[in-house]
Amino acid sequence: MTTSQRHAEISQEFLRHSRDELAAGDLLQASEKAWGAVAHCINSISKQRGWPLGSHRKLIDNARKLILSAGESQETDLLLLRLGAAQMLHKNFYEELMSEDEVCERIANASELVAALKRLDARLKNS
Repeated sequence: MTTSQRHAEISQEFLRHSRDELAAGDLLQASEKAWGAVAHCINSISKQRGWPLGSHRKLIDNARKLILSAGESQETDLLLLRLGAAQMLHKNFYEELMSEDEVCERIANASELVAALKRLDARLKNS
């Protein structure tokens, strides 16, 4: 299994864990697992494309590069908003800012973001 495949596998695993942690009432762990799912998805795509990894800044830069490579559209704007919302999950892990409803919404957002990034990556590879 390649490193890229392992990141993709971990991303799906973390999405499942985030839902389990949310059901158990652990909002901090649920937040961090959902953010981790997004981060591993981005790292998976970045590894495949040969983009640099290693810092939070590079992670966000790579996500923006992928999203913006699709061109300007409503989808681009939505994905950038979803990326910002996902980053708030990471912040919530450290600062405990969100209610259960907010964490639940952001986990759904993170799940949709992961799926959309994978679709976008596949579409760009095929064009």
